[in-house]
Amino acid sequence: MYQTFLNLEVEKQHKIINSALKEFSINNYDTASTNKIIKDAKISKGILYHYFGSKKNLYLYLYEYVTTIFIDAINSRLDLEEPDIFKRYEQIMKIKLELIKQYHTLFDFLKKTYIETSLEVRSELDQYNLTLQNSSYESVFAGIDYDLFHKNIDSKKAIDTIRWVTDGISERYEEQLKSNVDNSEAFNQLLEQCMEEANDYFQFLKQLVYKNTKR
Repeated sequence: MYQTFLNLEVEKQHKIINSALKEFSINNYDTASTNKIIKDAKISKGILYHYFGSKKNLYLYLYEYVTTIFIDAINSRLDLEEPDIFKRYEQIMKIKLELIKQYHTLFDFLKKTYIETSLEVRSELDQYNLTLQNSSYESVFAGIDYDLFHKNIDSKKAIDTIRWVTDGISERYEEQLKSNVDNSEAFNQLLEQCMEEANDYFQFLKQLVYKNTKR
């Protein structure tokens, strides 16, 4: 469906993608302007529609594009031999935050899609999310040792709590990290600070949900 676009030089593809991500990360689907996208990408509207057919197709292409980047990074770097859910989430958190340095508009766009209400795209987003969640859930939690949890602990609720803590800490550092993408030293210091804070919370949670906290 997007073969003409994919036949472009990678640099030209990225320019159009980044221009579209910028617009859709600032505005919701209905108010986002294709005129601003083509102006920033320095192409004509006819060319944009030649590549994607419609604003809706462009939006859904972007969503699949950014989620694929994230999932590919997780799949290639996540240590599935690690049975500790805390260490697994620590890896995921670091992978996600390091991606900000290369794709700082990626997560802004994703956050917008989570709260998108436009009927033109919401059902497609929900359907794609369901498929994505099922596959990523199996990957992320494959090989986790649930025997580490106390017998009286609801492991699903415990894992949800770990995820909420991870997401909350990540979000508090995202804006600072994005502001320092061109300053490697400051970016790495912030990343280290974020991971240290996450580790402190993980140690606290381990005392609540694990039989043995020395892992």
